[in-house]
Amino acid sequence: MLSLDPILGAGVAAFGLVMGSAVTAIVWRVPRKISWVQGRSACPACGTALGPADLVPLFSFLFARGRCRHCRAPISWRYPLTELLCGTWALLLFVQVGFVWAFLPLALWGFLLVALLWIDFDFKLLPDVLTWPGMALGLAATLLAMGPRDGALHALFGVVTGSGILWLLAWAWIVFRRIEGMGGGDVKLAAMFGVVLGWQLTLLTLFVASLAGSLWGVALMLRGRGGMKSELPFGTLLAPAAMIVFLWGHGWVQAYARLLTGR
Repeated sequence: MLSLDPILGAGVAAFGLVMGSAVTAIVWRVPRKISWVQGRSACPACGTALGPADLVPLFSFLFARGRCRHCRAPISWRYPLTELLCGTWALLLFVQVGFVWAFLPLALWGFLLVALLWIDFDFKLLPDVLTWPGMALGLAATLLAMGPRDGALHALFGVVTGSGILWLLAWAWIVFRRIEGMGGGDVKLAAMFGVVLGWQLTLLTLFVASLAGSLWGVALMLRGRGGMKSELPFGTLLAPAAMIVFLWGHGWVQAYARLLTGR
C-alpha cells in the first residue's frame, strides 16, 4: 500500500468523480436502450439538455440544492452518491496498486461494476454490453499485472470458480424447483470479477455477497416487505462485494489462514 501525495490523490479522486458522472449516464441510458456514447445528457423530468454548469461532479448537485436548474424537479441522491463511489474507488485502487499499467483497466472495471450494481437494482438486469467489456478489461489488467502465463491461469481459475458455481446453482434451481433462481447475467458477472480475483477471492466474493443477501432478506422480512421466496438482485450484491474483496480480501484470507494454523 502506498503513501499518497495530496495533489496526486486529488487528481486521482477527480478522475474517479468525472468517471462517476459518466457512470450515471450509463445507468440511465443502457437499460433504456439509449446510446451511452452519443447524445447529450438531459434532465429526466423536463428533457432540457444539460450544460457544463450542470455536469460538474458533486458541486452541480450541491449548488443547485439537489434540483434541476431549469424545471426545479428534484435530482436523485443516487447521482452524487455514484460519483462519490467512483471517486473513492479510484483513490483506494491507486493507493492499493500505484501508478502501474494495470491501474486504468482496473479502474474502468470497477466503474462498470458500479453501473451494474444500480442497473440490477432497478431492472434486475445485467446487460452484456457492460459485462463483456468488463471481462475484457479485467483480463487485460490481470495479464498486465501478472504476465501472460500466470495471469491466464489466474483468470481461468477465477472464471471457472465463479461462473461454474453460479451456473450449477442456476441449474439446480431449475431442476429441483422448476423455476429460474439465477440469471445468466449473474454467471457473466461472476466471470467479469473472476478474471481479476482468481479462485480464492472469487469464493470470498460469493460468500460476502451471499451473507449480505441473507441480511437483506432478513431485514425485508422483519419490515414485512418480503418473504422466503422474495427475489433479490444478486448482481447488486456481487458487484460491490467484488470491489471490496479486491481491495481488502487478501488481508482477510491471510488473517483466516493464521487463525486456522495458529501462526
